[in-house]
Amino acid sequence: MNLLRAWIALASLTFRRLFWSSSTLMVLLPLAGCLLFILWRFHNRSETADRDFRDFSEFMILVYASFVVPVCALAFGTASVGGDREDRTLVFLLVRPIPRALVLLAKFIAALPLVLGLVVGGYWLACQLAGEVGQVAFPLYLPALVYMTLAYVGLFHLFAVTFRHSTIIALIYALFMELLLGNLPGIVKRVAVNYYGRSIMYAAGASEGLPPPDPSWFEPLSVDVASWALVGIGAGGLLLALAVFSLREYRDLT
Repeated sequence: MNLLRAWIALASLTFRRLFWSSSTLMVLLPLAGCLLFILWRFHNRSETADRDFRDFSEFMILVYASFVVPVCALAFGTASVGGDREDRTLVFLLVRPIPRALVLLAKFIAALPLVLGLVVGGYWLACQLAGEVGQVAFPLYLPALVYMTLAYVGLFHLFAVTFRHSTIIALIYALFMELLLGNLPGIVKRVAVNYYGRSIMYAAGASEGLPPPDPSWFEPLSVDVASWALVGIGAGGLLLALAVFSLREYRDLT
């Protein structure tokens, strides 16, 4: 019972620390930019509904899912552990009678609702500002965004326990691996999380007339394969992070 109370206290403290941090401001800026763009571009549009849906879907797939979602996950996924390493407070957690795996799990549980809340909340606001088109799009793309968030948070926690300057490594991954390699032709894009999310989103939008991507540039996977891939990335990243955090000796904490 004492261990459970200590774990809950650690998760609660981490949640409050992340929420009242500069990471929140870093995430709110691109979210606000997206919402302002949607308000200007889609609110009270006079285009046809089909054209509106295509434009809104392309913005969600190419900008929101490919840039905003990884930035949200990066801000909190790396800071949950990386912040303690940078502030030299991680040593105080490691000497407590709480297993290391539970310490990292508390960090993950604290970061995940923050990232999901910002991603899903921002997406809901974007759909509300887009009007009728957004109401149609909201249930279609929501599962893909949730799966991508889970994958990114698990992966960035692995970065946090593996690399000393995990935020920089995660930023390089988000800008290079995701944006660059994720848009190259061929199978090389499969190293990018957003490839699997975009596969789900293109399939979901097809029911509303979203044209498929050019197969010479982007050949999507099936919804089931892409969904399981994202779940596997998130779960695998978290399990590897638990193993690394439990076994690694951190000699740079003092």
